[in-house]
Amino acid sequence: MDKILDFMRGNALSLVIGALFYALFLYYNTSGSQLCDCESTENYRPSSSNSRGAVNRFYHK
Repeated sequence: MDKILDFMRGNALSLVIGALFYALFLYYNTSGSQLCDCESTENYRPSSSNSRGAVNRFYHK
């Protein structure tokens, strides 16, 4: 446990910066925005059968 705390104290700035970028990434994804200007290749159909694949696929312009 002491090794983990020493690691976190020694790398506090890196961990905070990483957490901020991760929080920004989560915010953009949950708010519906995307980090890139992508176009959807499939339409979302909630009444379609539940498949195990992705609902929307995107490609870069």
